[in-house]
This record gives sequence, C-alpha cells and structure tokens, in this order.
Amino acid sequence: MPGNATERGVPCPRIGRRHVLCTAGSIMFLTALGGIARAGPRGERRLSLYNPHTDERFDDIYWCDGAYVEQSCKRINWLMRDFHRDAVAPIDADLLDLLHRLIGALETGRSVNVLSGFRTAATNRLLRHEGRNAAAHSEHLLGKAADIRIDGIRLKHLRRAALSLDAGGVGTYWGDDFVHVDVGPVRHW
Repeated sequence: MPGNATERGVPCPRIGRRHVLCTAGSIMFLTALGGIARAGPRGERRLSLYNPHTDERFDDIYWCDGAYVEQSCKRINWLMRDFHRDAVAPIDADLLDLLHRLIGALETGRSVNVLSGFRTAATNRLLRHEGRNAAAHSEHLLGKAADIRIDGIRLKHLRRAALSLDAGGVGTYWGDDFVHVDVGPVRHW
C-alpha cells in the first residue's frame, strides 16, 4: 500500500513558505501565551479581621492563584458593612491587599480590628453632626477605607507600618486609639 498521498495518486496541496512561517509563529505565540498564563501569580492571601461592634470574625483566604475568592469577599463585605444601617457595599480589593500587606509589615498573626469600613452617606452625616472626624467626601463612602487597630500593637507602630507602605491615606486618631487607612491619594494626618 502506498505510504503518502502522492504515491496513491492524490495530489498534495502546495504549502507555501508564508503558510509554514505563519503556522510556526502561531504555534510559538500560543505556546508562549500558555506559559504566561501558567506563570501568573500563584499562592494565597489570608486575612484575619474582627469587628468589635458586631462580634463578627473573618479568618480565611480571600485571594488564591491570581483571583479574589468570591465567597470570602462577600463575607468581608458583610463584616465591613455600615453596621449602623446593615448596609453592605463592595470593599475595594486594593484595601484588602493593603490590610494584608500591613499585617505582613507588622509580622503579626493577630486579627485586624475593623472599627469602621464602608459607611453610608447618612451614617457619615450623623458622625459629622456628632462632631466626629468624618470627612465629607470620605473614602469610607466608597468602600476604600478602614479604621483599624490591632491588639498588642502600639498605635505608633501601626501608624509607622501603614506609612511605610505608601499606599494611600493614613490618619492617626490618638485619642480614639485607631489608625485610618485608605487606598485614596497618598497623604497623612
């Protein structure tokens, strides 16, 4: 039995040099693309959060192998909600990463106490009316800020670590014993 199409009397289609080069280029591109996809960020990011106003905790992985874990983010959104009104909004992923980096910078395994996360405009107005330091255009309104403390970590160390990340706003409220962190413009007070 003849081995190839020409020996069997069937003409082979003529394959030009351009076709061969394009095919080879496509194969190389797809191979490289697959390599890039496989070489993407791997690993896990974990957060340990505690809301002392509601006595709720989150201690789990929120990011895994290059993607945010949807169920974890929903649980974090709930924990960081405006507890005055049970209003939930998405917490900015950059804020979660900032909190994760902050814990790493402090080299602590302790939970971050979240005193305030997302705030509705109504709660923000109420706080301003009560004389609290709530900015009219607070990053809390956008889910991009958290007022935090960490048991066992002195406020000055928490402040210094937050400032070292150079990732957004850092405000220190010495009398109220918390640090405000946000992922807005870099500034401090």
